[in-house]
Amino acid sequence: MGVQRFTGANSRDAMRQVRMALGEDVLILSNRMVEGGVEIIAMSEQAHEQALTASPQAAGAEPEAVAVPPDWQAFNRRMLDEMRTLLRETVAPSIGDPRRDALAWMRHRLLQAGFSALLTEELVQDIPEEVLAPGESAESVRDAWLVRQLAARLERLEREDALFDQGGVFALVGPTGAGKTTTTAKLASRYVMRHGPRETALVTTDSYRIGAAEQLRIYARLLGVEIHALDEQGDLGGLLGRLVQPRRSLMGRSDGKRMMVVDTVGMSQRDQRLMGEISRLGSAPVTVRRLLVLDAARHGDTLEQVIEAWQQASTEAGEPLWGCILTKLDEAARLGPVLDVVIRHRLKLCYLSRGQRVPEDLETVNTEALLAEALVQGGESPFLPDFSAQRLPPAQGRQQALSRGILRQGDALEATLASLRSHLLGTTLLEQVWAQAGQAEDTQRRGEGDPGKTFARLMADMTQKNLLVGSQAEHALWWSKSTAVSGIEQAMPLVTLDWQGMPQPLVWPRYRLPAGSEAQFEWAESLGAQWHLLGQLPDLATLARLDARRQGWLSSVTGSRRVRHAGEWLPLSEALKLGEEQAAQDVLHRGRRASLRVWRLETTLSRRCDDPDGLPVIAWQGVWHDADDGRRLGCRYWLSNAQPGFDTASRLASALALEALPGLARQANQLLAARRPALEDRAQRWQLAAALAALALRLAQEEAPWAMDVRARISGIAQRRCGRRPKALLEGLLDVFSAHETLSRTGVVKPQPSVPAA
Repeated sequence: MGVQRFTGANSRDAMRQVRMALGEDVLILSNRMVEGGVEIIAMSEQAHEQALTASPQAAGAEPEAVAVPPDWQAFNRRMLDEMRTLLRETVAPSIGDPRRDALAWMRHRLLQAGFSALLTEELVQDIPEEVLAPGESAESVRDAWLVRQLAARLERLEREDALFDQGGVFALVGPTGAGKTTTTAKLASRYVMRHGPRETALVTTDSYRIGAAEQLRIYARLLGVEIHALDEQGDLGGLLGRLVQPRRSLMGRSDGKRMMVVDTVGMSQRDQRLMGEISRLGSAPVTVRRLLVLDAARHGDTLEQVIEAWQQASTEAGEPLWGCILTKLDEAARLGPVLDVVIRHRLKLCYLSRGQRVPEDLETVNTEALLAEALVQGGESPFLPDFSAQRLPPAQGRQQALSRGILRQGDALEATLASLRSHLLGTTLLEQVWAQAGQAEDTQRRGEGDPGKTFARLMADMTQKNLLVGSQAEHALWWSKSTAVSGIEQAMPLVTLDWQGMPQPLVWPRYRLPAGSEAQFEWAESLGAQWHLLGQLPDLATLARLDARRQGWLSSVTGSRRVRHAGEWLPLSEALKLGEEQAAQDVLHRGRRASLRVWRLETTLSRRCDDPDGLPVIAWQGVWHDADDGRRLGCRYWLSNAQPGFDTASRLASALALEALPGLARQANQLLAARRPALEDRAQRWQLAAALAALALRLAQEEAPWAMDVRARISGIAQRRCGRRPKALLEGLLDVFSAHETLSRTGVVKPQPSVPAA
């Protein structure tokens, strides 16, 4: 029986169907939310094993089992064991660590209620063992503990009577649409019900919104209180001063207002006029307490910006926000976000508003009831992450992620390799070499075939040359030092570069080059190489020939290399003190950001001080520093041709990056020895290692968006964060090639495209 699809109301229902149809030994290929519930795609373990050993009739193979490489047999067995564990853990009760499960449950509870990950991690740092203990009432105990911890962090208005007895001026501030006008009337009405209307006054500065002042006048008439409306230029400070201490009249001095509520104009947190509006409140001769009105139905990030903007403006105007009022609680799907920002910004919570009625729908804060309500509101949402894996212990969560990702991994593999093929010449050849090596190992185990011959045919010079010619792209060559790489006892192959000096996975073993430098550079010219990056400086005659052929070159040298400059015979380290500093460059050095400072000097390269036949060259010095802490990381010197039109400065970063290639190739060689043991020929394995290292280094250095996407996919496929570290990307690329090879045998992905061999 092959792949089957199961749909249930939830995960447990769908998994029950899987077990009934396929038994315990199954492979979960996909698990996702669909309309009406959860969809699971699965196949039996027996069917999977049959697929792995099915003979490829289309390829003309004999009807016998095709052996899978031992390392991938182990991978498949491990994957099946993980899937079996996942099935048992999903259907059967959890038998994991109770403390770990309780922590995961509490995190899930807070996150689904809308509280931020920042506050969540703070809350679950020190949980008493009693709270984590299992039991019939464990969930209620944990909820009660969470409520207590949140309540301890939530500052609120303790006594409304004390506030009203003291009286004063309260200004309701906040963004448009938060409900300030209605809340102004509600707050005034609560005071009127206790102390009467005579000592109360309403003030509005909202002259922008049509009908705002009229709306407040209606409320004022209903309450029997005074109302004053000011336009944008009105003297708010003078008005408040007169209300607090009115002038003496013919009838005698009247009492001032003890409770005044100001309805301010609503503004976006990004409005440049916000500071001016807050400054008006600070011009009054009496203290104005600013209450920020927050719409509880808004997104947490929006609320964060609102609080930051109004708090900053209020503090700069002389007084921080005195407190806040939450409105539209009846419209909010979750209360966690607004409570989270209030807690983290340490705002005093004064009132809650749940509707439009005046004064019924304004209430004081019952902390425990409010927080319990917030936790109860948490539930599944398409706008929240899937926390199902977080409810499981870490190992089980990883198993679930692996089960869900098998089909998606196939898509990621296809997308990754398609991007590499389209942007990097030689990727298709590497894929075919990897696949052919695997197939050759199978036939070798049966006493048939020779993987060495297959490799030699695919990686022949003519095959690679045909790819270069067919691409019609300008390219260059990197010539490393001719000495053997430590630990390998072979010289580093030549590496193909693109026009800017970035490596590509086409390499040329040195032992196959013609003898003599002149013949070697003629061979390079036949490849179409148009400039050369040199690991060591050739003789003057070779450099002169390159200049005569108008081929650019850039060579690494030491600071002690002498040049003839201004009649003196100077080492480069001294001569470049006279150089001209160029624009600094941002570079990536060993996976870290760095700044490269560059100096340039036109000079002459000679055999000796009195040699009249010197060669005009340009000397370069590069010093790079860590972008974060400014530490000096290194210094290098180079010489280049002096022909106009060749931008050497932009290629120095590539020259610096390529220094890591021999060490990276050595690591690739070690990995190949373990993953492709049938490649016993040391020279062949070293050539493949150099090509893989070039691909990994290019991927680490490339700034283009496609490379960023590929790096992320490789991290997902390899199940570890690779970032831009070349060594990690190298291992990830081997995982990609191996996984694609295995999944192509099972038919999950298409087989590798072929490259005509020479």
